[in-house]
This record gives sequence, structure tokens and C-alpha cells, in this order.
Amino acid sequence: MSELFIPTDHQHVQIKPGQRTGLPVMIGVHSTLLGPAIGGLRIKPYARGADAVADVLRLSQAMTVKAAAIDNGTGGGKAVVPLPVGSNLSASLKDAILLDVADQVHALGGIYHVGPDVGSGESDMDAIRRRTPYVGGFSKRAGGAGGTTYGTYIGLDAAIRTAVRQVLNADSLQGLHVSVVGLGGIGTLIARAYAAEGARLTVSDIDETRRPLADEIGAAWVSPEEAMTVRCDVLAPCALGGVLTREIVPRLTARVICGAANNQLATEDIADALRSRETVYVPDFIANAGGLMYASGIELHHARPTHPTPIPVQPW
Repeated sequence: MSELFIPTDHQHVQIKPGQRTGLPVMIGVHSTLLGPAIGGLRIKPYARGADAVADVLRLSQAMTVKAAAIDNGTGGGKAVVPLPVGSNLSASLKDAILLDVADQVHALGGIYHVGPDVGSGESDMDAIRRRTPYVGGFSKRAGGAGGTTYGTYIGLDAAIRTAVRQVLNADSLQGLHVSVVGLGGIGTLIARAYAAEGARLTVSDIDETRRPLADEIGAAWVSPEEAMTVRCDVLAPCALGGVLTREIVPRLTARVICGAANNQLATEDIADALRSRETVYVPDFIANAGGLMYASGIELHHARPTHPTPIPVQPW
């Protein structure tokens, strides 16, 4: 456990095979001290089972910290269903996984509420919601973009702009060089918005099918590793976690690091390494808290959703 740099202070951890798929459904409840644990469902291939366990434990702990920071009356949890490397996630297998997860979430009696994450989305939460009420992240905004996507985008944008004002003394992104690593829902929104504002963009994703976006917005397309170390003003890691490592920190050039990915620091001492280089790192649990704030506000506290800022993309 210590070699994986993962916490072991969880309130509840379970790993059980799904009744339909036989795949392990891993659920970690880090804390319910402040309220029911909330955290996303991650469905993706893992080379080792230990890596999936590490994700469950680290991400659920991060959700506790995030929830405490925004004081929304919840705790932190996470669910992971690891797929074999090279496996094909067919529609029928996905449906069966969702049913397996719904059963196990419901059996926990409300201490854990599942939401969307890598490999799952708002429509999947709608499917799970038919089997259990202990689910979040299903809210839709006018225009079709999912609530957690919208909330995370707005929060990340605010965090980047605040850091840019404080560190670079700039009131807009115009003329600044922004490197976006990961063109999922959040990365795409950020890239489109900042390109429209006049920023210089470098973008990257492990999925080559995302490359046309670079041509569309006039951005440079590079490999994920190059995008991390390209000379830029702002680095926005918006893919998976653990990207800020001891090996890569000496090669970083960005003055500001602020992205949507969870657990960007490979180990906690990386924060000290960034500080010694005078690189401003906005903690990921602050930068990406908007999605949790938005969804829990609407779905748990029944706040009325407002959308003062338009999303600069076509609805999907």
C-alpha cells in the first residue's frame, strides 16, 4: 500500500463481483462525517488490479477533501469497475455493468451516491437512477450539456482566470499560451473558449480521433507528454491523474498549473517541488469542484439552476 502512495483511512471499502458480468465492482467510502459520500463511477482498463484499488482509495479521499472545501454537506466516495486491457466495452456489457453497480450501490443503503466519471456519463446515471435513488450527476442544463460537465467547466474557468490575474497580471486569456492535456468534455470546452478569446492553444489527447478539434480552433496538436512540457503560460491537465511526477516537474515551463483532472500530483511531495520552482499549482480539488458543487446543489439541496455563462460549443 505504501508503495502505491494510497491512503488506508477509509470508512468502508468493498470489492465484489458483479452478478451479471463477474467483473469486480470496487467501492470506496472515505468518509460520511459531513454527509453521504459522493463520487463518480470510473470504467476503464487497468493493467493491474492494484492500480484500480489505488484509484478507488485515492479518488475517494480526494472527494472528501473537495466536498469539505465547498462545504456542501457530503463526504467522499468512488466506484471503479476495472476492465481487462484490450477488452471491448460493448453496449450490452456497459448496460450490465451499470446494473451491477446500481445493485451494489443500493445495497449500501445511501452511505454512497454514485455519479459520472471516466467511462460513464449523465445518461448512465439516468440508467442507474431507475434502480436506486442513490445517484447524482444526472442534471441537465438547457441546451443539452450535462450538469457536472457544465459546473466543472465554469469552476475551472474561474480558477484559471483567478490564477492568471494573480500570477501573470492579465485580465484575459488573449495572447497567452495555454496547453490543454486531455480533450474530454471539460478540456474541449476550455480549449474552445480560450481559442475564441484569442489565446494561443496547444492541445493533446491519447485519442487521435480528437485531433480534428485542433485544426478547427487553430491549435497545435502534440503528444500528451509534449503538451505537459511545452513552453506555455498555463498548463491545464484535464485527463487522468498522477501526471505531475518527480521526473516531469524539472521539465515544466508553465507559470500556472490549473486543470480538471483529479489527483494530478503523483505523490504529495510534488507540491513542495513545484513551490521551490515558483510554479503556482491550483489544487485540483479546488479547480474542479464546480461539478460537485453544481450537482449536489441541485440534486441534494434543490437549489434552482442558473446558467449565466453560455457554453461555446454545440449541444451534444
